[in-house]
Amino acid sequence: MPLLKQVSCSGLFLVLLLGGEVLAQTSKSEPDVQPGRVCNPSSWSRPEPRTEAERKERERWTAYWERLQSYLIQLPKDPDTLLAMPVYGARVRQVANTFGTTRSGWRTHEGQDIFAPKGTPVYSATSGFVWRIGEGQLGGLYVFVVGPGGRRYYYAHLERYAPGLKEGQKVTTRTLLGYVGNTGNARTTPPHLHFGVYSGRRRTCDYRVIDPLPLLVDRDWQRFTLNPARGR
Repeated sequence: MPLLKQVSCSGLFLVLLLGGEVLAQTSKSEPDVQPGRVCNPSSWSRPEPRTEAERKERERWTAYWERLQSYLIQLPKDPDTLLAMPVYGARVRQVANTFGTTRSGWRTHEGQDIFAPKGTPVYSATSGFVWRIGEGQLGGLYVFVVGPGGRRYYYAHLERYAPGLKEGQKVTTRTLLGYVGNTGNARTTPPHLHFGVYSGRRRTCDYRVIDPLPLLVDRDWQRFTLNPARGR
């Protein structure tokens, strides 16, 4: 009988411990940043800003999402089924598939790395609009382009941006976005473009990280046209 009580108490303690952990996990929320990995219901709301910096950050993100909606109205509803190779001179067959591989800090690789000499031109893989231009700890200098179907294309680790590039600018597959580099957390690696594709939002629970490699096709770099039959 004492043993049974001991087991029961141990079981109760385990339930309480696990329940506390689950509660702690579900009560946590992440800022609505991009990229992201957690689905938050649309009813979730962030706490009110406590500082001027937090207020400006809230306003900045609100403006980005409002602009995104204005772009979507002008874009086709169906996403592209083919993506033009963004790195000048590169071929699809040269891309080693690293999508989903583990990274530091419990992360996975949310894209494909396309290696090329520093300063190699990077072009938009789709038509669309420049949604965001910025700099982050991981991605370094980056550009986000929103294309048909609302998919967002992430060009990271750039050495520099194309001259005159600006948010809201309309782009085609001939538009220069920047140049290959190794900024951000790629500073100890050979220069390359990290190319990622995203759709949906965590707050509406339809967020997806999409592997760009199956969609990429080679270009005829003299004519800047797609060459789907090459490099496969």
